[in-house]
Amino acid sequence: MPKIAGKHALLKMFQAEGIRHMFGNPGTSEAPMMDVMPEYPDLRYYLALQEGVAVGMAEGYARASGEVPLVSLHIDNGMANGLSLMIDMKYSGTPMVLTAGNKDIRKMAAGRSDLAEMARPFAKWSTEITHPEQMASVIRRAFQEARTAPTGPVFVSVSANAFDDVADIDILPSTAVRSLPQADSNAIEEACKLIANAERPILIVGDRVSEYGGAEGAVRLAELGGMKAYGHLSTAMNFPATHPLWQGGLNMRTQEAVDAVRAADVVVAAGCPVFEDFFYQPGQFVASDSKLIHIDINAGEIGKSEPTDLGIIGAPGIALGQLADQLSEVMSGSQIESAKGRAAQAAQQSAARRSAFLELAAKGMKSSPMTAAAMGKVMADTMPEDTVVFNDGVSSSGFVFDALQPSRPGSYFGCRGQAIGWGMGATLGVKLANMDRPTVGVIGDGSAMMTIQALYTSVNHNVPVVYVMCNNSSYRVLKVNMNHYHRLNKMAMPSHYFGFDFPAEIDFVAQAKAYGMRGERVERPEEFANALDGAIKSGEPAVIDVIIDGSL
Repeated sequence: MPKIAGKHALLKMFQAEGIRHMFGNPGTSEAPMMDVMPEYPDLRYYLALQEGVAVGMAEGYARASGEVPLVSLHIDNGMANGLSLMIDMKYSGTPMVLTAGNKDIRKMAAGRSDLAEMARPFAKWSTEITHPEQMASVIRRAFQEARTAPTGPVFVSVSANAFDDVADIDILPSTAVRSLPQADSNAIEEACKLIANAERPILIVGDRVSEYGGAEGAVRLAELGGMKAYGHLSTAMNFPATHPLWQGGLNMRTQEAVDAVRAADVVVAAGCPVFEDFFYQPGQFVASDSKLIHIDINAGEIGKSEPTDLGIIGAPGIALGQLADQLSEVMSGSQIESAKGRAAQAAQQSAARRSAFLELAAKGMKSSPMTAAAMGKVMADTMPEDTVVFNDGVSSSGFVFDALQPSRPGSYFGCRGQAIGWGMGATLGVKLANMDRPTVGVIGDGSAMMTIQALYTSVNHNVPVVYVMCNNSSYRVLKVNMNHYHRLNKMAMPSHYFGFDFPAEIDFVAQAKAYGMRGERVERPEEFANALDGAIKSGEPAVIDVIIDGSL
């Protein structure tokens, strides 16, 4: 075979892996690759002017398309800018391959950064290509590692000499692992006995339910067992929010959520960490006389923080379906009647919860500025049914979720990490996976400013998303968390919040128009409805600066 340069082998391997989009911010260390990129027109390069935008785009694209995306960063400085979101992806398990060029391997005496070592704490696998002969095998393993459960980000550094040196290289792609693991039948049988005999069982779902098997099994199990269904760090459609058994998300910083978990005699947690939060709280959330059944494809999650009575390794959505199948065979007549009674009671509580939200939203329509609940309700009433939403509303996100009631797979995604700055790029990535559907990003004002450069990418590449900026002129989420900190430490509520407000106005309309985007500022619900409808129908990139109430 003819010898080829490493830079060509790299791009040919990307083609072989099925990559169509490359999200990147180039540097001098990528010059060899960028020099030959025009020879590969089927690899579309999306230029981001800040690394967090590129990583965010890949996050949104990965979750909306189900594919492993590719991010190209540059040397230590650029790569470090992307690490803030990469940290979250390691935690949440987003599959992704990130690359960065490095100095020539012969520059050891002069000094060169160990990029693979820098990225290692935040990657499932991290390595460096130092010779062209390594190019195919390393890229092949990178995509294999990223997509294989437990999924996660993979980082590959490429030394300058590996780009330009030539070698005999076989361009062979990785092999997809197509089957998802089922849970052990004995473990399923044991779990069914606990659920069938329970008087107050609940189901808690996380994102790995929809990623590994889907929500159908969760719905069947909840219906059969008469189980209230909750979401914990559930930022996708893991259980239809319009279902009468749905009780909303569990924020373990609230007494309501803690009480809901401790009241259960059997807790089935699937595809979620149990129970993840920033703050330390003493004791266990699951009552000592209750049973915790934890189902996950990631064995490292089971028993990580809460003592687990029954750990089940398997694809969560599939395992929940196995539980439903088995439960339908073992429940007695009296158990079935008890489950129906629980389901009826849960449906009443769900309806009451919905009514309370609608009342809250209606009240917020009349306030000036409108509340986040009112903003969400306007969106729900205005957007076309096939709209895809990426929710990075931060402290407004719960209100938006409750307003939209996501119930269709692939219709809703949210941030699932501790960093802010996800949503600007992620909305673009979601749109690229759904070019035939309207796509709206709900972005907190503080989060938007972390990666506001995404506006340029949206215009430059004509990615027609609509950004709804939740403008409350503050880091409101920090105020909420400060209040929680005071409660945990039995301190009086804060009389002021230092450094959390934005006294100098952030003008998102001016920033949008600077790039030639549609931009409109709205303060009243009817103004917002008209602006949102017009922006979606325009088919152009747009920003709507929504002034909302930031009070606590």
